[in-house]
Amino acid sequence: MNSNQNLNEITENVNEKLKKTEQELIELKGTFEKKVIERTVEVNKLLKDKIRFIDNLSHDLGTPLTPILTLLPIIKNEIDDSSIKEMVDTCLRNAEYIKRVVNNARELAEIGSIDLLLKKENLLEIVNEMNTKYNDIFKSCNIEIENNINPEVFVKTEKNRLMQIFDHIASNAINSMLENGGKITFATRPVIKNGDQFIQVSITDTGTGLTRDQIDRIFNEFYKTDDSRHKLDSTGLGLTICKTIIEKHGGKIWADSHGKGTGTTIYFTIPSDKVVYTRSFF
Repeated sequence: MNSNQNLNEITENVNEKLKKTEQELIELKGTFEKKVIERTVEVNKLLKDKIRFIDNLSHDLGTPLTPILTLLPIIKNEIDDSSIKEMVDTCLRNAEYIKRVVNNARELAEIGSIDLLLKKENLLEIVNEMNTKYNDIFKSCNIEIENNINPEVFVKTEKNRLMQIFDHIASNAINSMLENGGKITFATRPVIKNGDQFIQVSITDTGTGLTRDQIDRIFNEFYKTDDSRHKLDSTGLGLTICKTIIEKHGGKIWADSHGKGTGTTIYFTIPSDKVVYTRSFF
C-alpha cells in the first residue's frame, strides 16, 4: 500500500512539474513571439527611415546640381584657354556622375516604397526593346548580342521596372568588357518555386569576371568592384536596384563567375504567365 502511495505521489509530482514546464514554455513562446513582432516593427521603421533619408539626401544634392550642370557648359563656351576648358570638362563629368548617383538613389527610394502592378508581358519584346536602345553602344564597343529567349515566353511584370533591370545589367556588362569587345547572351528556362511557376532569366557576358568575394557583395548598396571604381559611369547602386525590383516580383537574383577573365552571369527569376513551352525553348 505504501509503495502504491509513493508511486502515486511521484506521478503527481512529475505531472505537476510537466504542467509547470508546459506553462513556462507557453509563456516563453508568447514572450518570443512578442519580441519577434517588436523587432519586425523596429526593422520596418528603420527601413522606412532609410528610404526617407535616401530620398531627402538625393533631393538636397539634386537641387544645387541643376544650376551647376546648366552653367558649366556656358562657362566652357566662353573660355579660350584649352587647359582651363579641360578643367571645366572634369568638373562637368564629376557633376554628371553626382547626378547619376542622385537619380539612382531616388530610383532606389521610390522602388522601396511602392507595390508593383504586375501584368502579362512578352519577355522577348522587352529584351529586344532594350537591345534596340543600346544598339549603337553595342556596335561602338564591338559587343555581339545573342538572344536565345523564346517568343512564346510571357511573364508577370511591370514593364518599366523590368526594363530598369535590363538597363542596369546591360550597363554593367558593357563596362566589364575588354577593349576588343565581347558577347552578351540572353537565355531563359522554367523553374518551380513553392509550387508556383517562374522564369529564370540569365544574362551572360564575356567581360572581366568576378571573384568569390565580389560575387558575395555585388548586390550591396554602393558596392563597386575593383575594376569599376575608377569608372564614373558606375554608381554602385544599379544591382541593388535590380535586387529590390526582383524581390518585389517575389523572385530572386544572384551572380555567378569562375573568376577573373571568365565573364559573369546574372540570374534572376520572375513569375511566368501562360508560358507555352516548345522544344526549342529548352
